[in-house]
Amino acid sequence: MERWNERLCALTPEQRRAMEFLMTHLPESDLDQYPFDLFLQFVDHALHLRAHTAWCGALEEEIFYHYVLFPRVNDEDLSFHRALFHDALRARIEPLPTVAEKVLEVNRWCHENASYQFQDDRTASPLTVFRSGSGRCGEESAFLVSALRSVGIPARQVYSPRWAHCDDNHAWVEALCDGEWRFLGACEPEPILDRGWFNTAASRAILVHSRLFGAGSSHLHGAPLGTDGAVTWYNQTERYARTRTYTFRAERDGLPAAGARFQLQVLNEASFHTIATLTADERGEARAQLGLGDLHVLCTLDGLRAEGDCVDGAVVLELVHPAMEETDWAEFDVHAPKDEPIHPALLTAEQKAARAAELVRGAELREARIASHYHPGQGKPEWEDLLKAARGNAPVLLAFLERDSDPRRETMLRSITAKDLRDVTDEILEDHLRNAPPQGEMPGELYGPYVLSPRIQIECLTPWRGALLQALSEGEKAAFRACPAVLWTALEERMDPAVEKVYAGEITGLVWTPMEAWQAMRCDGRSLRILYVAILRALGVPARLRALDGMPEFWQDGAFHTVRAEALGTLRLTQSEGPAPLYRQNWSLSRRVSGGWKLLTLSDEGWSDGEYALKLPAGQYRLMTSVRLPNGNQFAARRELVVRAGEETCSDLRLRPFALEDLLGCQDLPLMTGRTLCTEESVTTEVIPADGRPTLLFWLEEGNEPTEHVLNELSAGQEALEALPVNVVFLLRGEESLKQRTLAGVLAKWPGLRVLEDDWAFDLETVARHLTCDPDRPPLAVACNGKGQAVYGVSGYHVGSVELLTRIAAHLCEENA
Repeated sequence: MERWNERLCALTPEQRRAMEFLMTHLPESDLDQYPFDLFLQFVDHALHLRAHTAWCGALEEEIFYHYVLFPRVNDEDLSFHRALFHDALRARIEPLPTVAEKVLEVNRWCHENASYQFQDDRTASPLTVFRSGSGRCGEESAFLVSALRSVGIPARQVYSPRWAHCDDNHAWVEALCDGEWRFLGACEPEPILDRGWFNTAASRAILVHSRLFGAGSSHLHGAPLGTDGAVTWYNQTERYARTRTYTFRAERDGLPAAGARFQLQVLNEASFHTIATLTADERGEARAQLGLGDLHVLCTLDGLRAEGDCVDGAVVLELVHPAMEETDWAEFDVHAPKDEPIHPALLTAEQKAARAAELVRGAELREARIASHYHPGQGKPEWEDLLKAARGNAPVLLAFLERDSDPRRETMLRSITAKDLRDVTDEILEDHLRNAPPQGEMPGELYGPYVLSPRIQIECLTPWRGALLQALSEGEKAAFRACPAVLWTALEERMDPAVEKVYAGEITGLVWTPMEAWQAMRCDGRSLRILYVAILRALGVPARLRALDGMPEFWQDGAFHTVRAEALGTLRLTQSEGPAPLYRQNWSLSRRVSGGWKLLTLSDEGWSDGEYALKLPAGQYRLMTSVRLPNGNQFAARRELVVRAGEETCSDLRLRPFALEDLLGCQDLPLMTGRTLCTEESVTTEVIPADGRPTLLFWLEEGNEPTEHVLNELSAGQEALEALPVNVVFLLRGEESLKQRTLAGVLAKWPGLRVLEDDWAFDLETVARHLTCDPDRPPLAVACNGKGQAVYGVSGYHVGSVELLTRIAAHLCEENA
């Protein structure tokens, strides 16, 4: 911060005031990690907008600072992009008469330049999203917010941190138009505001919130939920869903427990996830306006804790010392809010046609730009997958690969993520290659991922290897190589953990990068673990963060060891009947830690003949299962277990049963015809084949996020569906749809699919209305029996929907037999 204070004196009064605002509102990790001049670029661009743009100049200063100037949207990597976006957008929006029209036009530009693609949890910068042409919803929304801010329009990201009715979450965007927040889906152009595929889903949310770095006083922020580190959270739920006031009360020895922390949790992915944290007032109470569904509440204070389910809007919890004990299975039902959209936002026929044309036009521009990034014949044939994945960053990777014949160059690129390939710089790659020790006799499966690789968790990649080596004395290097556990003690003594303005989570959020943490001599616990691994890799000691729980490990004497010796026990799970175990879909395992429960990272690969044996640190664990019903409700069960050192603990995995036929109806459908695609001769044929076999129909709006999810699930479930005597039919708007990358990939691997051009304006609307589905929320999936009658339908996207449709298809096949 001394560097900042010195530089501030040389600025104009306007620049200094804006930079002081950033200095007091940015997370401490940003102040330590990014240069002063980067933030000054954001300041100068914003001040220019304020001076030369009428709609920006009219804003009150607090709104201008938080929603136009501020460089951070969420936990994205920071880089300066505002001038580039502004120059691309200025001529397009200046002639438009209203701010609302400008917002819609900015989103059209975003659609032309990026679309949804499932990726890892690191949030790439808006510049990377622009250059690579894709991002997940959090990245798309940060991209749109940044584009709007680049032209002086106040904007923010809003989130449903966890849906209550399905296992997922979503982020979208709000823009301030004439003093009112209006919402839209990022990179999903619509002809009007307050409309997105998530309208119905948002009406079923328990919580929709926005974040503010620092704090604010304007009523435009919303109702405050509370402050956690660097972030103040604001409640936006009432504008999206039916709500009521929930009251949470904590007591200790029968008296109000002022200061107690309530973690409000939603059952999602078969585990309780915290969506908000409230603090009890002097009466031991906290209140919030939330959606009409069930919550779980974890309350903590001074080492005491209590847990309970909130099913009627109020809960009283008595704080006690936690006991290390086992419990039997306890079954419970969880009710999701009902589907009651309060933003219907219907389109006219003309608007629907314009929307469809805009989706096609934007997708063509985007796909052409993405295709132009790769030029066949560049480099060696074995590099093709790397260069294609890099998209706009391909020239950087090609130059790095061709610089010399060192085989570690390719090894390093294959050790980082697909997203890293899109934004890693030559400086970073060369630093890690030049300063990495030679492989010697070390096996490649150790050297590549745990020594050479610059990727540790999902932190921003930086050139830390050479700088860390220079920062250590020769004596320290020798000591840490000989006894890696000593390094952990040394870091605990060096680093100040008392950081306050932190925006951190178990995986997402912000961290200090290794060298910046070392230089600042302060960081949070997660950043400390990353720094520890980075130093050991720089010294040539294989190191990693344990997949199970993120604890740091080092390699010594033929095995990985934790920095502190652990007593281990065994948990043996058994399952003899019911659906297959799917981790974080119908079961989960968490470990009790200070302040709550930590969800463990596991896979289902450990199951063998109905058993799963896990080596775990001794402690208390919570096993949970959940069966999600089509209406969003859940049949759940939980139990607590104690794993003791050197002993084996056994438990069954209890997945509660339900009758599949209870979910199914029987609805006659109108006769529908379509024109065949992907065939030598295009002919008109009935949509539902008259062959007596069950049929799965999918109306797919290629390129939009919900359809991308469904296509990914169909690809994963292809083998199971192909094993059944069922027809699978894709219904598209036309031949142009076949060019969409994800759809084309599914069709190439699945020759048995029927693909038809369908009259969406009639068929989709009619079928959706018959099945009480939303016709304006594609994709629409419908299961039909052998007589062509619809027995089940679902619109939009719900995690696991394809797996459920496969089960329904299998049931229909059995009925046909």
